Amino acid sequence: QSSMKRVGSGNSLAALQRANSSSNLAKRAKASQNDKWPPLEQTRPPAPPPEPEVLDDSSFAQRLVRGINTILHSRLLLTIFTFNALYASTNVLLSFQRAELVAERNRVVGAAAAAAGTAATGRFGQTETDTAFLARINIASSVVVFLLQASGAGAAAAARFGPRGTLAIMPVVRTAGVLVLGWWHVVGAGRAPNLILFLGMDEFCRVINLAVAKPVRENLWRGLSNEARYEAKPLVDTLANRWGGGSAAFLVKFVDRILALLGMGGEQGTTAHRSIFGFPPVLVLCLIISTWWTAVSLHLGHIRQSIDKELKKD
Repeated sequence: QSSMKRVGSGNSLAALQRANSSSNLAKRAKASQNDKWPPLEQTRPPAPPPEPEVLDDSSFAQRLVRGINTILHSRLLLTIFTFNALYASTNVLLSFQRAELVAERNRVVGAAAAAAGTAATGRFGQTETDTAFLARINIASSVVVFLLQASGAGAAAAARFGPRGTLAIMPVVRTAGVLVLGWWHVVGAGRAPNLILFLGMDEFCRVINLAVAKPVRENLWRGLSNEARYEAKPLVDTLANRWGGGSAAFLVKFVDRILALLGMGGEQGTTAHRSIFGFPPVLVLCLIISTWWTAVSLHLGHIRQSIDKELKKD
C-alpha cells in the first residue's frame, strides 16, 4: 500500500527522471573529456583563391613589340611600310642632288661676279640668299597645296583615279622627273641640270603628295584592327621614314666608296664628278628606287582593293 501511494503521488517518477538526467550528464561529461579538440586550421573559414596576376600591357616596350608583331603578320602593313620607306629614300637621294645643284649655282654666280669685276657675295650672305630662294619656292608650293585642298580639286583627282591609281601617281611623277634629269645629262653632255627645273619637278611631286596622295594613304588604315591603327601605325609612319632615309644615305656613301676604289673620277668623299654609265650615281639610285616604288604602289592598291571587296561581302 505504501508503494502504491508513492506511485500514485508521483514521487518515484520524479526521482527516476532525476536519476536518468544525472546519468546522461555524467556520460556527456565523460565523452567530452575523452574527445580531442579539432585543430585550429579546421575551425577557420577556407581562404579565398588567389587573384590572377594582372600584367601591365600599357608599357612602351610591350606596345612596341605588339606593333612590330602586327606589322610582320600583315601583308598590307608590310607593303605600306615599304611604300613609305621608298618614298623617304627618294627624298633623301634628291636632297643630295639638290645640294649639288645649289653648290653649282654658287660657283656659277661667283664666276660671273669675278668676270664682271664685282665682289662676290660672302659665304654667309650667299647662304642667306640660297635660303631665301628655296623659301620662296616652298611658299609657292604650299600655296598651291592649299588651293587644291580648299577647292576640292585634290579630292576630285583622287576620286577620278581611284585608290590604286592615286597611290601610283606620286611614284610615276617621281620616276618621270628622274628620267627628265637623266635626259638633261645626255643632252647637255654631262652638264648639271638646271636648278629651277629640278626644284619645279621636286615641288610638283610634293604638291601631289600633300594634296592628292596623302589622304588616300591615310584611308588605307580604314577597317583595320585597333592594334594596327594605334600601335602599328606610329611605327610605320616614323620607323619607315627613318629606315628609308638612313638606307638611302648609306647607299650613296657605299656607291661612292665603290666608285672611288674603281677609280671612276672625282675625289674620294665627293660625288660631284663620279658617274655610272655617264649619269650621276644619285640619279641612278633614285631611278632604281622610284621604279621599285611604282611597283609597290600598284601592289598596295591591289591589296587594299581586295580588302574592300571582302569587307563588302561581310
